[in-house]
Amino acid sequence: MGEDVRDGVSEEDRLGARTRVGKCTIVFNGNSWWERALRTHEEHDKIQGYRLYVLRQNLLDDVWSKPAYVLSLLLREMAKPENERLEWLLWFDVDTIILNPYIPLETFLPPVGTEFDDIHLMYSNDWNGLNNGVFPVRVNQWSVQLFSAILSYRYYRPEASLQFRDQSAMDALMHEPKFSKHIVQAPQRWFNAYQGEHNETLAPFQIRRGDLLVHFAGVPGRESRMQYWLERAEQHLDDWEIAVKSTSYPQEARDFW
Repeated sequence: MGEDVRDGVSEEDRLGARTRVGKCTIVFNGNSWWERALRTHEEHDKIQGYRLYVLRQNLLDDVWSKPAYVLSLLLREMAKPENERLEWLLWFDVDTIILNPYIPLETFLPPVGTEFDDIHLMYSNDWNGLNNGVFPVRVNQWSVQLFSAILSYRYYRPEASLQFRDQSAMDALMHEPKFSKHIVQAPQRWFNAYQGEHNETLAPFQIRRGDLLVHFAGVPGRESRMQYWLERAEQHLDDWEIAVKSTSYPQEARDFW
């Protein structure tokens, strides 16, 4: 199967409400950890009503399938009548685990009908700079232009140093005036948190109980670490799976925007 597309809520159950947010990732040469992590996202999608796109084959060489797939989804949505399109896509690397499926992604997105309607991409940094393992991008022409530029970057700027390949290309383009004014840096913990425990002093980027997800970007022993957090997610613990109103997210988002 080249692609798996799943609606979190059936058309009958949606009662005419339009899904505003879709999620997308790539899983190929998969293993049990990736598939279990993906199932935590499926739980999230069922509760929140999100459509999930999963590519299960390479489109291009190396990691360049990622911007290619995002671009293909943006173009697919843009080809629909405006009132049928998704408004946002959330890319997530498959080494992310949803720990609280009761957190809607809309919690973090720019408030509708405000001066932030011109924000089309949210991102977070880690100690290496941009981390594009998880990010929401608005479905519009601006995003198509950005991901077209990312995809073609290595060909039109062959002299550029791309230490992190597609991520470095994305980072470079995000600093260009054409794109930079429509981008905002969000707190890493919102949708790109790293692991942490309550018996240690947590850094601002580390996950707390009730937070959305945990990401295992570049960590040693990733599979054993994912195993620990997958078991936690699969237990559906009451002190982790709490209503969004009982978390600090709503106030953080109000303060941020």
